[in-house]
Amino acid sequence: MEDTPPHFLSEGNAPLRPSWDGKLEDKAPEGICAQGLSKAKRGGRDLRSENVAMGRGKPGLRESQVMEALDAHPLFRGVPPEELRMLIRAGTWRAWPAGRFLFLEGDPAEGLYMLLEGYVKVVQTDVAGQEAVVQIVGPGEPLGLIALFADQPYPASAQAISPCRALWIPGAVFREFLLRHPEITLRILRLLAERLHETHRRLLEVSALRVERRLARALVRLAGRLGRRTEEGIELMLPLSREELAELCGTRLHTVSRVLNRWQRSGWVRLGRRRILLRKPHALVALAEELESPQGGS
Repeated sequence: MEDTPPHFLSEGNAPLRPSWDGKLEDKAPEGICAQGLSKAKRGGRDLRSENVAMGRGKPGLRESQVMEALDAHPLFRGVPPEELRMLIRAGTWRAWPAGRFLFLEGDPAEGLYMLLEGYVKVVQTDVAGQEAVVQIVGPGEPLGLIALFADQPYPASAQAISPCRALWIPGAVFREFLLRHPEITLRILRLLAERLHETHRRLLEVSALRVERRLARALVRLAGRLGRRTEEGIELMLPLSREELAELCGTRLHTVSRVLNRWQRSGWVRLGRRRILLRKPHALVALAEELESPQGGS
């Protein structure tokens, strides 16, 4: 595919994530800036009670499928199958429709979520009600790590942006598991450090970069983590709205819509309802890294 940059086409369909210091990374948590969690509590309604808990039942997933998902994740690499099986059987299976919250900021952090299907956005809210999207989490990624280690309430809320299924593992069970596998603890610390580094990078981008570059970088990162190659380009797998994309970039909805529409006219992207296809990823990479001044840019 002529317009697909090499770092989207790594061997085995395991895409690498572009860094903005000239390197390639294998992790790239998403997010910065949003406006929306207060909508979830209109009329004092607490959406925690609307989560669909599946108890010990398996909502359409077999134990072998979860074993395969965990075993494929770098976090659990090398863990004996019997240990993974014990961890899974100690957990609870849960499912949420799009729009529901897995947990709210300030909830007691009693366990860890391993997302198995769907996509979740993690948001924080300040005292004035302004929100920031900290990251977007996809299948196979953990939620609630910081609170689990700090013995504090969840510092952010997690909202499903598509139907989700997750394995909830009690904190005490997971901590015992880490004592038996200290190498997993080191991997978690690395993951948390990478997420913190990415958050700092996005804060700098919001203060220093124009909207077009921030939007291009957001799309390139999402394509690297959650994109699928097609004959026409790179399709983002998550059902992301323009409003949510604006939240990721720290800007307003109409600004993102204006830029996306211009890029569509230039043939860079194809827009659908909560769908984005990157038809010319090379052009977006060039704009994101300011390698040149492409025709469809600002």
